[in-house]
Parts: sequence; structure tokens; C-alpha cells
Amino acid sequence: MSLGEPPASIRRAVWEGSIPVQILLDPGESRVFDNADPFYIQLPRVSYLPLFYPQLYTFFESFLIDKDTCKPSEAWLEFEGVPLKWHWPIGLLYDLLTGRDPTYGTTNLNTEDEHRLPWTLTLHYNDYPHEHLMRLDNPSALQDAFINSTKEADYLRNGNSRAVMSLSMADSAKFWQSIETHNFDSFWSINEKLLSSSGYPIRHIPIKVYLPSAAKVVQKLIPPYLSNKSEPITVGAAMRLMVPELFLSTRANIIAKPVLHGVVLPLSAPLLELMREAVYPDGFLHIAVTMMS
Repeated sequence: MSLGEPPASIRRAVWEGSIPVQILLDPGESRVFDNADPFYIQLPRVSYLPLFYPQLYTFFESFLIDKDTCKPSEAWLEFEGVPLKWHWPIGLLYDLLTGRDPTYGTTNLNTEDEHRLPWTLTLHYNDYPHEHLMRLDNPSALQDAFINSTKEADYLRNGNSRAVMSLSMADSAKFWQSIETHNFDSFWSINEKLLSSSGYPIRHIPIKVYLPSAAKVVQKLIPPYLSNKSEPITVGAAMRLMVPELFLSTRANIIAKPVLHGVVLPLSAPLLELMREAVYPDGFLHIAVTMMS
């Protein structure tokens, strides 16, 4: 994805971004210990892990010690001992937890790159980490979490959630189905309505900044323009407001870099344009902070 591309190209590039993943069954839950076949899959960055749990269960079912007590809804994934939050987008999880500098290159064969692809995750069905993860306690849990996040984003943009709440039942169903089926055209046919529904100026940019190794999410009210109302607020200005200890300058990365969809964001990029063309499906700019070497 290049921020110099036309808006439609950016939207499609964001939507089509994916991560090659290798998933291993926890040896302690496998009847063949660590000899279970790995599962390989290309996961969309803008999607969510639970949408793929049924596939994982089907693949690993024959390797499970006690498949009668293991249910797809009990599945959880971890990366290097960290349980993966199922209600966070997959691309965000990768960018945040690997801490990988996207400028390094995904095909670099240097052995010092400890997070070369595929991204290796471990699948569990036992010992659910309640202290770290919400439970997928009903079939609509993921959908509910997604819709709640879209309402929050709508409220930040417009000062209310009427755009989401006023969608017809058909459009609401189509909106969620576009996530389940990963359908770009269906998604943007609805999301375009949400972004342009109020007819009033945008109040705030829906943005969350995720700090590495701290399990900390920073969220502040960020207006689309600076106080003079004419100059759009940039990524650099927003980072300086939200995490000033890591972004000492609004023009140059000194300590850390802001990463969105696997791309290091130019500090000069206007947030309003990113909100219109490069948001995650829930309406937020989920920006991971990567520390500089």
C-alpha cells in the first residue's frame, strides 16, 4: 500500500492485505504430541480470528486427545505466550505483537529477523486465559463486539451513533456479512454511508494507539483540524498529542514509528484522509507503535 495511490486503490490494498500464518496445535493437547501437522493459511489483515476457528477445528480434530470435550468456541490462539485478543483485527495483532519494522521487508532472509513469515501461532482448546481474554460465550459475540466498536467510532466522528443505529436491518446484516465473507464491494457500499451520513463536519477522528510490550491502548479526542480550523491534523501531530514520550517531533521518527496495515505512516499524512480511505472495518485507525532499533 502506498499513500500516493488513488483513494480507491488504497481502500482495496488495505482490504486485500494479508499475513501468511502457520498454526500449531499445543503439544499438550495433541495425541501425537508435537507431530500434528501444521495448518497454513493466508489471513486477511482486516478480519478476525474467530471467523477461522471452525476451519482450525476441522483440520486438527483428528489430532485432539479428547475431541468430545474440545469445541470450536473454546479455541484460543497465542503468540510467544501472549493470548491473542479475538476482538482485535488480525493485522493489528501482528503489527503490535511482532513489533516488526515494516521497512525491513517481508522476504528478508537475514536470520536476525526473528519474525520472518509465516507468523507462527499456537492453538489451544484447554485452560482458557480468562484473565486476558473475553469469552466467546455465544455465537454472536464477535458480531456484537464489532458492532459496538462501529458505534463508538460513529459517536467519535459525529457526536452520536445515529448513522450505525439507523441502518436498515438489511444493510446491518449486509455489513456484518461483508466481514464474514471478506467482501470488499459489500463492505464499502455500507461503510460509505456511515462516513458521509451526518452531513456535518467530522468532530473527531476515531483513533487508538497501541504501545508495544505494555498492553496499553491510548485513546484521546483528536480533532480533524488544528486549532486554526484550516490545517488538517497530521499523523505526527496526533502521535505527539497521544504519546509525546515516544514522539518527540511531529516531523521525524526518533524513538518509534506509527504502523497501520503493515505500513509505516508518514508523519505528514493527514488523519482525515486516512480515516476516509484506510480505516479498519470497525471505523477506527488502529495504529501500532513500533520501536526503532
